[in-house]
Amino acid sequence: MNKIGIVPNPKREINFDIINELINYILSKNITPVIEREMAFKIGLEQYAVTEKTLYSKSDLVVLLGGDGTILRIVKKAMRYNSLLLAINLGHLGFLTDTDKNGMLNSIENVINGNYNIEKRMMIDSTVIKASKAKTFTALNEVCVYMGGIVEAAVYVNDEYIDNFYGDGIIVSTPTGSTAYNLAAGGPILKADSNMIVITPICPHMLHARSIVIGADDIVKISVNSFTNSSLKEVIDGKPVLALDVGDVITIRRSIYSLNIVKTNNIGFYDVLRNKMFGKEGK
Repeated sequence: MNKIGIVPNPKREINFDIINELINYILSKNITPVIEREMAFKIGLEQYAVTEKTLYSKSDLVVLLGGDGTILRIVKKAMRYNSLLLAINLGHLGFLTDTDKNGMLNSIENVINGNYNIEKRMMIDSTVIKASKAKTFTALNEVCVYMGGIVEAAVYVNDEYIDNFYGDGIIVSTPTGSTAYNLAAGGPILKADSNMIVITPICPHMLHARSIVIGADDIVKISVNSFTNSSLKEVIDGKPVLALDVGDVITIRRSIYSLNIVKTNNIGFYDVLRNKMFGKEGK
């Protein structure tokens, strides 16, 4: 192992004690630590500065200091270079993280020694055609058609009409995202390594509206029929990316990209779920 990239989250690591501890440990293993240039200069570690491309394409491992939000912030950079990501939880839930700051060095030691597994998390692409121009966004968690009022949208799977949904919007989620907004909206939890996608209406104004689970290779189409407020947005992993209009069609399908999440422990999915969601350790 030659290089280990470090992606800090200054909002979580105010004093940078953890970063310095991590850098010293990496150096003690005769491995070069690298940090993206802008961040390196911002936190006074410019001697480790490299370009963003170098960090994600040349690092043997990228260590993320934060929570799931930190992963969502860099996912589009990491996916292009097939980076190996080891996430250290400095946040709250941390479904994608491997350990907390107390177990950080032990986890990295395991990776250096080859004692780890890689979880490939599927992603989805959303394409909207506007003025003959296609705009495509990639999501790790979910694609949402959302507004603060009532939207009516027709949903199709593989061009087969499912129904018209009325409500605050629609979530199309990956297994990774099933424990995020989808869960909060009453959708089902999907096992992280399952090949499925879930469609969940948000606050539906329909007694019969329920989530629909489909195959990972099925193609979802959402056609916007009407909405009551002044704006309707497409939201990718919690961030608004595009204003939508009546008549717009959003096509959502499995992405060619996936995310490589490193795990160094033998904790199972349901142990993580029980611990993170309910605060209970396994027996």
